[in-house]
Amino acid sequence: MTRLVLLVLLALTRVAAAHPMDFGYVTIERSGDALGLAVDLDIDAAAVLLGADAATLDPAALAARVDELASASYARSPITTDAGPCTWGTRAVTRTDRQVRITDTARCPGDGERRWAFPMIRDGKVSQTFELMVKETVGGHEQLTLVDRYKPELVLGVSGHDTGFGALLWSGVEHIGAAPSEWHDEAGAKLPDGLDHILFLLALILAGGTLLQLVGIATGFTVGHSITLALTALDVVHLPPSVIEPLIAASIAFVALEAMTGLWKQHRWKIATFFGLVHGFGFGYALDGLDLSTAGYVKALFAFNLGVEVGQIMLMLVLVPLVLLAHRNKRVTPYVIKGLAGLIFIAGMYWTIERIIG
Repeated sequence: MTRLVLLVLLALTRVAAAHPMDFGYVTIERSGDALGLAVDLDIDAAAVLLGADAATLDPAALAARVDELASASYARSPITTDAGPCTWGTRAVTRTDRQVRITDTARCPGDGERRWAFPMIRDGKVSQTFELMVKETVGGHEQLTLVDRYKPELVLGVSGHDTGFGALLWSGVEHIGAAPSEWHDEAGAKLPDGLDHILFLLALILAGGTLLQLVGIATGFTVGHSITLALTALDVVHLPPSVIEPLIAASIAFVALEAMTGLWKQHRWKIATFFGLVHGFGFGYALDGLDLSTAGYVKALFAFNLGVEVGQIMLMLVLVPLVLLAHRNKRVTPYVIKGLAGLIFIAGMYWTIERIIG
């Protein structure tokens, strides 16, 4: 039994990066037959790709290694057209806070479809949760695209009226771990990257209650996300990942502790609402790197948060019947509930510590 518990804990902690703000940014401005590119890479991801200590990447070191950094990331694969590959221009690099920004240009032959693959996304040194958020501005219209390990290629120059709403919505479903691709990849079955969201939701409903109470808990979490959407869209509050990520992990430990003790049983919907606020702030911060117009920002936030809620409903349809079933046998219920809550509490505390010191 002890060995089984250790194996479960090991499986949980192996996805300790289950919900990091692990984003890169690409913004594309079109001008005639040239594509002006501004590429933002998280400094930690860049350091891993280069095999360098992040502390050594001062401005002078960055300038000396800009070509190496470009070749290891966005320029590993050229932008291609039917008439041939595009050619890169002269690069410049700057560092702001934890990010490295490389500014580059690409000149493409012809005016047809342009395809751009990102092999770096599937590099073994890159986190499986890493995503590139791409904004292409064509004729005054913003198009948003997400590039990740499941979709490592994008097509440039498609209709500027496509705001990427569907892709962002589905990204929200993936973010919470509800998408089938989160449970299976080319190597077989795996734990989802959104495991922390799933454990948080499970811990909230683990102590049971009436169906109405469980719906109230889920609604509270949704309300929290909706409030966050409004605050971030209106630029009222923005919290950095260094604050958000430990709080998300701590929220998992907190609700698991409540499930074990039942101390705040009558206030679970309030707890769900409060932590819904915390969980929802993350993506609003991630979108800041794209410098979207107000309309584009609101649409992106709405699409992603709607996806999170759709994913949450999908998970509730699976989890709620299982929890209600577990509560039918009064002799084993306390052991099952407290055992699961204990495992979730340990995972939450591990993630909290790891995200604070990491």
